[in-house]
Amino acid sequence: MDAHEKFDLRKLMQIEVPQERVDRIKDVVYFDRGDISDEVKNFLIKEQIRFVNIQYARFLAGIHFTQEEVDGLLAGSIDIHAHGGSEPFERICLEDQLVKDYMDAGMRALVIKTWYTPSASRNALLMRQIDQWAEEQEKTPIKLFGGITLNNSVGGLNPNAVERCLKFPGFKYVWLPMVDSYHHRKLVYDDQTGGGIHILDENGRCKPELKEIFRIAADNDLVVASGHYPYAETSVVFEEAKKQGVKRLEVVHPAHIHSKTTIAQMKEYAKENVMLMLSGLGTLCFPLHETGPIYAAQMIQEVGADHFVYGSDFGQIHNPRHIVGNRWMIQILLAYGVSQGEITKIFKTNPARHLGLSD
Repeated sequence: MDAHEKFDLRKLMQIEVPQERVDRIKDVVYFDRGDISDEVKNFLIKEQIRFVNIQYARFLAGIHFTQEEVDGLLAGSIDIHAHGGSEPFERICLEDQLVKDYMDAGMRALVIKTWYTPSASRNALLMRQIDQWAEEQEKTPIKLFGGITLNNSVGGLNPNAVERCLKFPGFKYVWLPMVDSYHHRKLVYDDQTGGGIHILDENGRCKPELKEIFRIAADNDLVVASGHYPYAETSVVFEEAKKQGVKRLEVVHPAHIHSKTTIAQMKEYAKENVMLMLSGLGTLCFPLHETGPIYAAQMIQEVGADHFVYGSDFGQIHNPRHIVGNRWMIQILLAYGVSQGEITKIFKTNPARHLGLSD
C-alpha cells in the first residue's frame, strides 16, 4: 500500500504544504495570468497542492456510504435558507416546485427567502397546495416558513414592515439587509459613495429603528438573521438584539466575503448560542476564498456540529435544483469526514430547535 493511502481522513484534512515542496514543482505549474508576483504564485500553488492532495487521497481514506444512507439523512431534514422563484429575476424554480421536490424526499421543513418582497406573504397559498398534495399522495405535509428581508424595497430598517408581516402564517424570519447593504455594494460593486443601508449609527451603535425591529422579533419569537455586513458590525447589533430579548439569532453564510466570519469569530458566536448557517451554495457551487467542502468540514470540526444549521442557499438559475444540491451536500460532507451523527444534527436536530419545532 502506498504511503498516501494510509492517511486517517481527519489527519488528511490537516495537511500543510512546506515551501520546499512548492519549490520542487513550481517550474511545472503554470498560470494563464502573467501579472502575479512570486509570493502570490507560491501561495496559489501551495493551496492547489493541498486541495488536490486531499481530493485524491480522500478516495483511499476509507470513506463509504450508500445512496440509501444519503436518502435517510435527507428524510426529515430542514432547509433554513432556500431561495424561492418569486423574484424580479430568473430563478431555477418557483416555490410550488421546490415544495413538491422536498415533500417527495420526505423533508420536514423549509424556510423560503426572497430578496425584495416578504416570502411569508405567499405562505397561505403554498400551505393550501401543500395540504392538497399531501392528501393526494398520502404524505406528511412539510412545515413551511418565510420571512422578510430588510432591503430598500420594504423600506430598509422598517419596523412597520416587520409588524405588518406578523399575521402571515409561518412568518418566522427577519433577515438584515443584503444586496442593499452599503457593505455589499462596497465589496461587490466597488461603490465608494457609502450609499446603501447602514445598521450602525455614526457612533458605532445599533440604529434605533433596528432596536424596534428587535423588540418586535423578541415579542413574537422570530429568528433574526444577519445580512451582508462584517463581523465587527453584526456582532454589535446581535448584542443589542439579545438586550431586546431576541432568543433566536443566526449568521447567514459566514464564509462568504460580504459576511466573512473567521473560525475564531464563529467560536465566539457559538459561545453566545448564535447559530451559524452551513451553506450548500458556498460549499458546492461558490467556492471562493475560504469556502468549499474542505473549509466546510474544517468549520464543523473546529466549531462543532452543535452550532450549525443547514441552509441550501440554492435557487440560482445556473445551479442545480435545491433537492439535488441537498443530496450532493450530504454526500460531500460524508466524503470529507463529517459523520452521519454530525450531519443529523446540522440538517435535522439543530434547525428543528432553531425554528421551535418539537422533536
